Amino acid sequence: MADKDSNWRKILQALRLSRKPPKPYSLEELISAKTRGKAEVSERLEVSETLMARSELLYRMEPLIFSGVNKLTRRITGTRIFLSGPSEEENQKALEFLKTSGFLSLLPLLVKDAFIYGFGVAEKVRDPELHFVQIYPINFDYQREGNKIKMEGKKIAGFRVRLSDGSEETLKPEDVVIIRFYALGEFCLGLSPIEAAFKSAWIKLNLEESVGEALFRHGYPIFYFSVGDKESPIWKEVTPQHIKDAKDIIPSLDSVSELILPWWIKLNKVEPGGVGDTTGLLEFLSMEILAALEMPKAFGTQTRGLGGRAVEEMDFEKTIIAMQQELKRQIEEQVLIPYYKENNFKTKPELNFVEYAPELQNASLRRLAAYAKHGLITRTDDLENELRKREGFLPKKKKKKEQLTSCIFGLGECPIRQEEDMPLDKLAAFCNICPIRQEKEAKIKNGATKDDSQREG
Repeated sequence: MADKDSNWRKILQALRLSRKPPKPYSLEELISAKTRGKAEVSERLEVSETLMARSELLYRMEPLIFSGVNKLTRRITGTRIFLSGPSEEENQKALEFLKTSGFLSLLPLLVKDAFIYGFGVAEKVRDPELHFVQIYPINFDYQREGNKIKMEGKKIAGFRVRLSDGSEETLKPEDVVIIRFYALGEFCLGLSPIEAAFKSAWIKLNLEESVGEALFRHGYPIFYFSVGDKESPIWKEVTPQHIKDAKDIIPSLDSVSELILPWWIKLNKVEPGGVGDTTGLLEFLSMEILAALEMPKAFGTQTRGLGGRAVEEMDFEKTIIAMQQELKRQIEEQVLIPYYKENNFKTKPELNFVEYAPELQNASLRRLAAYAKHGLITRTDDLENELRKREGFLPKKKKKKEQLTSCIFGLGECPIRQEEDMPLDKLAAFCNICPIRQEKEAKIKNGATKDDSQREG
């Protein structure tokens, strides 16, 4: 293709009818000018090993961040998944691929990395079967030319991975799977929510350490001993030998024994000072950390009422569903759709997460019951199998088409069943007024009447 050809000329040649049509252009060539335009590709936030290492440290040290990230990971990836589509055979084949390739077992680790480092990344390895290998995010970055991302035309050239010996390996974009939930711009590998909680978490850790040290130093009384007495003629003057004798006596005492001292050694104590009430400040810092992780505030405190806690928990479940939808989109784009193309799938099975919270499950069941009651949905084998998948039951074997549309009395094709697959209790109302059945019953009745007349004659 000549460089002087304009984009409009390409489109015109692609659409023009002629006896000898030109070589067809790919869709990427036709819309390439529109996807990027004239704006320069820019990276808003460069990858920072310092920020990622800092987030990893907080995950290991701060209990709220540790438990919050773990809970988010469990809630997003701990639910059962299934694939739905017109072909049950291809649905099972796609699900089997996710299991045998190791992607399902790797998914919780990638999601956890996405919360800690900003993104989780895995490499597609073929030896010879395709499987997935996790990559340490700190060692992963774009291929760069100076400080800018290396580009090949309108696409990134690839990624680089730093190995333990200091060398680097390059990976093609199609050989990499990146999971992220927060980003600024297309060329941002991802943002960690722990970055937003860093200051609050660091202050909280320092405050807890300071309170603990203050309690250790000043939370208990300090004991001191007086040797001698100015009123005593013998012990009025304290000599080095007297101090030595007192030191020999004092270390032999322990906390559970009674203090039995000579009259010339007196026990005194210094009352401790207060360390201040830091409960309110610690709770405020905890709320800041939970807000950064989008966790319910009731997760970190028991002071809220049950009503507020229920509302927060329901809002948290909606956040989990939104994150699962984003995760689903990324898995389909980077893992499933390329697999469908390589294996010539006729359909594209869709990935689904089963709802975890009982409240959401009950709400879904109530909606389905209302839809069925008002005739918005009707019973079919496909619908039944889809619901059975969501509830974890084995799919029901599909009946042959003639079994689904034939008359239950063997009178040929049923026009009602051809329109809708309905249970027998509802079908009975139509069978009572079925003209085919009435005609057949009339013939049988007329035949029986003629036989009776012949017998009487």
